[in-house]
Amino acid sequence: MALENICSYDIFYTPPVYLFPIFYKEFPMTTSNVAIELRRLVQQLHDERAEHVKAIEAIDQTFKDLGLNASQIKPVANTQPVNPKNTAIHDIKRTRKTFAVTADAFVLSFIQANPECSTAQVNEHWIADGRNGKADQTLFKLVKTGQITRKNIKGRRGSMYTVK
Repeated sequence: MALENICSYDIFYTPPVYLFPIFYKEFPMTTSNVAIELRRLVQQLHDERAEHVKAIEAIDQTFKDLGLNASQIKPVANTQPVNPKNTAIHDIKRTRKTFAVTADAFVLSFIQANPECSTAQVNEHWIADGRNGKADQTLFKLVKTGQITRKNIKGRRGSMYTVK
């Protein structure tokens, strides 16, 4: 009966803590995580703004020390939008070298001339001819097609190749 009298005038009435001490122990009132995170982010932005203001003051002081007026200096406008296609690296066109002998024929002739040669020797010959990269893909292709055989070198890295 007493509770009905207290709450009858307002449906949003929150009773004082001393009326329901057990209820408040079970469900403590906490600030939501969203509100806490929002306060933290606002404080962080405020701190960053203060750092930027200090940096601008330092720049203005440097201009003053050099006898320049910061208001007279015009910002440099970016004439081109930032785009990977506008960079100098992108403008360089990659060209492939052309050789009189195909890679397969080149490696096959080297292995015929040097039976039981190693992968390192084939790669050295490959680079000495002015070819880019390594001959590993060509060696794998020739082994897969059955034109050459591959044999592991015991106790060392690499393989030895012979023509079938």
